[in-house]
Amino acid sequence: MKPVTVKTLVRLGAGLVFLVFLIWMMRALESVTTTLLISFFMAYSLNPLVTGMEKRGIGRSTASLLALCLVFAVFAGIVLLVAPAIFTELSEFSRRAPRYFLKLKEVGLNLLESFEVQLPQDWNEFLLMAYDRISQSLPRVTSVAGSVMSTIFSSTLSVISVFFQMVLIPIIAYYLMVSFNKIINEAVDLIPPYTRNPIVNKFREIDGVIAAFVRGQLTIALIMAVLYSIGFVIIGIELSLVLGVVAGLLQVVPYLGALVAIVGGSIMAFVKFGDLLHVIYVLGWIGIVQTFESYFLTPRIVGQAVGLNPVVYILVLIVGANLFGFVGLLVAIPLAAVARVLLMSAVEAYRKSYLYSDAEPKQKP
Repeated sequence: MKPVTVKTLVRLGAGLVFLVFLIWMMRALESVTTTLLISFFMAYSLNPLVTGMEKRGIGRSTASLLALCLVFAVFAGIVLLVAPAIFTELSEFSRRAPRYFLKLKEVGLNLLESFEVQLPQDWNEFLLMAYDRISQSLPRVTSVAGSVMSTIFSSTLSVISVFFQMVLIPIIAYYLMVSFNKIINEAVDLIPPYTRNPIVNKFREIDGVIAAFVRGQLTIALIMAVLYSIGFVIIGIELSLVLGVVAGLLQVVPYLGALVAIVGGSIMAFVKFGDLLHVIYVLGWIGIVQTFESYFLTPRIVGQAVGLNPVVYILVLIVGANLFGFVGLLVAIPLAAVARVLLMSAVEAYRKSYLYSDAEPKQKP
């Protein structure tokens, strides 16, 4: 066996071991991985802005700090503009919520009666039935109470953990932006010199794909939040701004934003107006917005950078969610886009090889 082949096999084996170890670490430390990924995406998205300020004579540390301050200023401005209307919506909804719940209860009872489901004749009968059931399961009450207390304690710890993660994200993003060029240079230096140029060129292509996807998705999410909110306000459903903003921002996770808009918008339209016409209005507006996003926004903002078939798109999301949970949803499409670039390169190399043409490789004199 030639030494070059041995080196190649060693590198492939080491890369495979590292990949398996990385996947195991991502699954074992999901919360840490989520924090690091969000920090990386923030730094990655702001890096062009930092680089542009650096070219104008601003130090990289100062430019990174200014970029983060700009992001927080924009976020604070949006919150100050939208928050009062959202708080007004929430207070009005809480005032009318009991009436809506009664309406939903009435609809649910009618559905149960239409399916001939037997219900207690009055509340006294219902309470007696519930008391009998509780009495029979009394020995399990203590264990259930212990489980509830344990859940409350773990939930409190989770809230504290989320708070610290939110504080850590901009700090990690800042240090990543400051060290971005150094990290890239050190990574490039680890690539063997005789294969450095083609590998660097391929990474530049991958960088273009990920950049188009990440920055494009953020831009599309903001536009979708505005469009959803405008339509819901015009239709007049409850929590129109809340639903519009949440559904739009969740657009960064493919299909999740549309699902929230459909379910939440339909329920709010039905409980307020009590007819299917306004539900159809909501579904029609969501369909218009989704069509606009699919055929106008995404082709012009993201372009064909990802280039995945819709069926593959959905399968990749399912696999990512099953393997890594929420982290998998965040990274599934970018990783699939990277895999597509590498696969296309492998196919191109195969077509140029003697394995495809069935011609004997040329022997060097």
